[in-house]
Formats: sequence, C-alpha cells, structure tokens
Amino acid sequence: MNRFYIILFLFALTICPSFGFGAKNTMDKVMDSWIGTNINTVIDYLGYPTSEKVIANRHLLYWEKSSVSITGNTSSLYGGQYYCTRIFEIDKNKRIKSWEWKGNSCPITYMTSKKWVNPNKDPWKKEKELKKQEKLLKKTKKEIKNKL
Repeated sequence: MNRFYIILFLFALTICPSFGFGAKNTMDKVMDSWIGTNINTVIDYLGYPTSEKVIANRHLLYWEKSSVSITGNTSSLYGGQYYCTRIFEIDKNKRIKSWEWKGNSCPITYMTSKKWVNPNKDPWKKEKELKKQEKLLKKTKKEIKNKL
C-alpha cells in the first residue's frame, strides 16, 4: 500500500504542475486569438458578455462562468467554487486591444477550449498546418536524396 501512495505522490508532483502550465498556455493562446477582432464578431461567437465596465477610460467586457460543486458521503462534504473570467479591453474602433483571464476552471487543452478560440485565428490550426508542411518537406527531401 505504501508503494501506491509513493507512486500517487510522484504522479501529483510531475503531472499537476504541467496542468497548471497547460491551462496558462492554452488560455493565453485562446485570448491572443481575439486580438484585433471587432467586438461584434466576438459577441457572435462567444455570446453577450456578462458585464461591461468603463474604468479609467478603459472599456472592458467580461465573460464570466462559475459553478459550485459539492460532493461527499454521510460523514463529510467537500466542495468548491469553480470559475473562469475572461476580460477584453476594446479600443475606440471597437476592436479587442488587450485581454486578461483568471480562474480555476478555464480550459487546459485545445479540445476543451475549441468553443472559446477565435475560429478565424485558431493558433492550433496554424501549428497543425506547419507540422503537415514540415512532414511533407522531409518526405520530399528524402525522395530527392534517394533519387540522387
């Protein structure tokens, strides 16, 4: 049984930080995909913001998602609040100028963030296309080398 706990502990030490990094990396890409986009396009894809504020002459739009989870058994209950807040600042031309996000329930992978990423500037699509082109280039070089 001790071996099980050691393995579980090592797993937690190595995997959990990568999930944290993955969430940051994923959400940064998601938010970057909207830079320069007209706010009407953002609303078309993400729906209406949950709130709007003007602070120090900065026009901010908030998309907030939260939930509460309670689990447990007859002797104890566990729970927590899960949230993800996306904040976009728009310029005078109504285009996304900057962003910020925070939360403990934001997507950590491309698969879970697909509905939040700008479909016209999907960074993962570009990466897939580059990998495909690199693979084709390697194949072509190999064919040329074999013919010589």
